[in-house]
Amino acid sequence: MMHQPLYRLVETTPPAIEPLTLGEVKTFLRVDQTSDDTLISSLIMAARMFCEVNTGRSLITRSYSLFLDRWPEVRHPRLFRPEQRRLPLTLEPSAINLPAPPLLSVTQINIYAADNSAAVFDSGSYFVDTAGVPGRVVLISGTVPPLPGRVANGIEIQFTAGYGAAEDDVPVLLRQGMLQVIAHLYEHRGDSPDQALLASGAAAIFQPYRLMGLS
Repeated sequence: MMHQPLYRLVETTPPAIEPLTLGEVKTFLRVDQTSDDTLISSLIMAARMFCEVNTGRSLITRSYSLFLDRWPEVRHPRLFRPEQRRLPLTLEPSAINLPAPPLLSVTQINIYAADNSAAVFDSGSYFVDTAGVPGRVVLISGTVPPLPGRVANGIEIQFTAGYGAAEDDVPVLLRQGMLQVIAHLYEHRGDSPDQALLASGAAAIFQPYRLMGLS
């Protein structure tokens, strides 16, 4: 079992566009006038944020930095014979699950020294697994990663994530759920995000895409 340490995720480059255009949302709302364009644009951004928080995913491609204090550890109980089970389990670095999937690529991994200087971890020492959700960085067998000298945020993984750079790259169901959230908030402007998710039916639409965790 892998034990993922606590992490701090920083969005370094925001999405260049929203998953829905103003025109398609106005068509869905059956709005012809332009006086509410600013409001509707803000609802599009809010619906995207609701969707991402609810599912744990990135919709439009953007860049992140994931900061860790230490490498995760994996326990190997199989290394011990039955009569040795009371001995401490061996621990070794293994893999890091990356949040906000789908993972597209890892740009680089920085290891910070005590003086805050950064050294790039050799990309030949790890494999970037984008096949599953969430994506992960897997250390090559036998690799002993350098330990950070900085007490906090000593490991930085720079990566990109998202379904793509265009609106149509985002799954249809997620876009439909966002449309329903927007429609509800447009008609019920005092409702909270939680009320909108439930009342609009978007929570049920988002459910298959929700991530249970990173461990």
